[in-house]
Amino acid sequence: MITELQKNFYRITSRMPYRLRHVHAYLLAQDKNLALFDTGLNTDSALAALESDLQSVGLDIQNIRQIYLTHVHTDHCSMAGLLQKMTGAKVFLSAPAFDEYQHYRKSDEAVAQARNFYASHGMTPAEIDAIIDEFEDIRAIITEFGADDILKDKQVCKFGSTQFQVISTPGHANGHICFFFPEEKFLLAGDHILPYIAPSLTPNIFDDNYQPLKTYLESLGKIENLGCAEIHPGHGNSLSSVDERIAEIRAHHEQRKNYFYGFLNSAPKTARDVAQEIFGEDLPDFEKFLALNETFVYLQELKAEGRISEEMENNVFVYTAF
Repeated sequence: MITELQKNFYRITSRMPYRLRHVHAYLLAQDKNLALFDTGLNTDSALAALESDLQSVGLDIQNIRQIYLTHVHTDHCSMAGLLQKMTGAKVFLSAPAFDEYQHYRKSDEAVAQARNFYASHGMTPAEIDAIIDEFEDIRAIITEFGADDILKDKQVCKFGSTQFQVISTPGHANGHICFFFPEEKFLLAGDHILPYIAPSLTPNIFDDNYQPLKTYLESLGKIENLGCAEIHPGHGNSLSSVDERIAEIRAHHEQRKNYFYGFLNSAPKTARDVAQEIFGEDLPDFEKFLALNETFVYLQELKAEGRISEEMENNVFVYTAF
């Protein structure tokens, strides 16, 4: 489904077989030339649906000249290679996002690192095997693409007569970026700010020093300072109560962090132990993966605040409250 939000600016919504059900891409048209912001999920019918959507408003998929990616999660980038090959479009993304993409193109390295990371936080071999299977399925969906340019924080880009600024917003993903249109005062937020849920935060399994929550909250501060009047997210409705929504997300994370802290005491627990106490054991494999990630994110923040300790016992990290 395609919706014109402003003159020559469109939202393209496609269905997904996941919990969020749908994902948005955005399209800027300038003299029939097109810039696409994210691509949606690569499914059997996705390309045909995109082509049909564009035709319905008098546009041609072959005129896609540029593709800008907020991050390299499957639902946002997996058609980039297909469209690049089909149209010759140039692909733009951040350096950390392209690094992440390249990590996951190198199957053996990514699998070995994932096994090490999740084992070190208490997951069983069977649970890790299930995660690896998910990774393999995800990798198969993402079509291979080349990066024509690497985008930097505060970089000003121009497409036709329209200018927009790159805003580095890591947290949901290490290389996440948003695009701010200063004249129109709207932000293409990807998964950085969503209207109904707080975006999930992702550990960087290749960087032990990365703090997803701290980084994410700092990224929210960048958006507060933009003077943004409207946010167009990757999922859900657009929103104009920008400061209110940012305050809600900050409060959510503070509440969740303290909630997780309540499950820690003087008895050493792994991240998996804490996740099981909070979310239960009867979860689908991918939900166990998400539960472990969320638990890890809050444990890392509590450790940084000096409220809990982290020690290694038998090659597994354990946590205790002071």
